Amino acid sequence: MEKLKYLFFVMLAVCSITVCSCGDDDDEVGTAPAPDAAGSWTDTRDGKEYGWVRYGNLEWTTSNLCYVPEVGSTLPSLAPLAPNVYDDGIATNYYKSFGLLYNYEAALAAIPDGWRLPTNDDWAHLESITNGDIQKALNLGLGGYYVNEEFFQQIHPNVDYYAYIYGFYWSSSVDNSKPGNNFAFYRKIVYNLKGSECDSMDKTYYMSVRLVRDAK
Repeated sequence: MEKLKYLFFVMLAVCSITVCSCGDDDDEVGTAPAPDAAGSWTDTRDGKEYGWVRYGNLEWTTSNLCYVPEVGSTLPSLAPLAPNVYDDGIATNYYKSFGLLYNYEAALAAIPDGWRLPTNDDWAHLESITNGDIQKALNLGLGGYYVNEEFFQQIHPNVDYYAYIYGFYWSSSVDNSKPGNNFAFYRKIVYNLKGSECDSMDKTYYMSVRLVRDAK
């Protein structure tokens, strides 16, 4: 009975995701070309190093953001790095594989100088110049997502939903077709498929973050 209740609530979470019209056809996806350039960059705030690749006129980080924002953020860090952080019991391994998950506001607050959260158009342009295979182009991880909703925590607390199966990545673009500006677009990838889906989700959900900047 408990398993049935859990499956029911997971289905509710999936239904809360609003699909937009910019989804991609996996049949048209090819192999991602080599980047135009590549390098590394160090976040001076905490000393963490990230790789980056250049496609067209933009440079993208090749691993998920790991920065913990200031105290008071609603970020569940998924790692034992600061007081009052979210710890799901597999935090250390999760953190090493996928970095942190951020809600929309925390994602914006965590961006370092010189970088930004990619727009929905940035993601679409990247797909157009990488034969649709953004997963390979950016080495996108499958960190799933997290939602801090009471009914989920009662049924199955401390869950990173769909980790190792799906990856969810924020864009900075708000879905203006939804009331209240409470939904923002994101990209979803699947472990056994090329291509991605373009959806919009409530800003209170927690997802992975990649950084982008203009090519130098």
